[in-house]
Amino acid sequence: MKYVKLFSALTIIMAVAMAPASTVFAQSDVNADVNADVNADVSVNANTAETKDKQIYKEQKQVRDQIKEQRQNIKTQLDDLRDLRNDRLAEKTDVNVVPSLEFSGKVTGWAVIGGKAVPATFDLSGEAGKIGQRGWKISGTADAEIGDRNVTFDLQGFARGNHVVLKGTTSEFDSVVVHLNGYFAPIADESGSFALAFHRSAIINEQANIRIPLVLVGQVDTTLIGDVVESTEIDPVDVSVELSALFN
Repeated sequence: MKYVKLFSALTIIMAVAMAPASTVFAQSDVNADVNADVNADVSVNANTAETKDKQIYKEQKQVRDQIKEQRQNIKTQLDDLRDLRNDRLAEKTDVNVVPSLEFSGKVTGWAVIGGKAVPATFDLSGEAGKIGQRGWKISGTADAEIGDRNVTFDLQGFARGNHVVLKGTTSEFDSVVVHLNGYFAPIADESGSFALAFHRSAIINEQANIRIPLVLVGQVDTTLIGDVVESTEIDPVDVSVELSALFN
């Protein structure tokens, strides 16, 4: 009987001693399951983020491609408009007119080359004949000095109102042309003299697709040839009155 009680007590002690170990093992299994679930969630989240990044990149690329296509379309439209303008210029310059004015003068300013302004000078000379009431057909030459280069252009163009458009070609370079677009106006108190401002202008190498913008201002003096047209003198303007009204 004594041994039976002793055996029972030993059994209870062993059960109590083994209980914490079983709990530890059970807790380890739970932690392993939790870690596995966490790792799975992290993997899913990473895959989801990567998928979203790829989608965003794809959408951004589509937008960039659309913008590039739109820019190309705009460039094509501008080229078409330029060609149309040149065609209209050619039509006007093909009209046969009798020269009634001679002109000579100079415009100076800048040629923008490689993002930097380089001094430019154009010595202008030629003739002009009337087209209609306010139009003029112009032909002449421009001796251009740009930086350390000198080029002579043969000019053809027209003027109407206060706008003037000239196109120049050179025998030295087949693919090089100059476009001089801008405004002119008679100079106050200087009969026969006109101020010039070429702002939408450039020298273009059409073959190499190079464009050098020009900004030029100056004046030309004119003289009548015979009595084909009436005098180009204009009524005097009281400049002080106009300026007072402007800055009042």
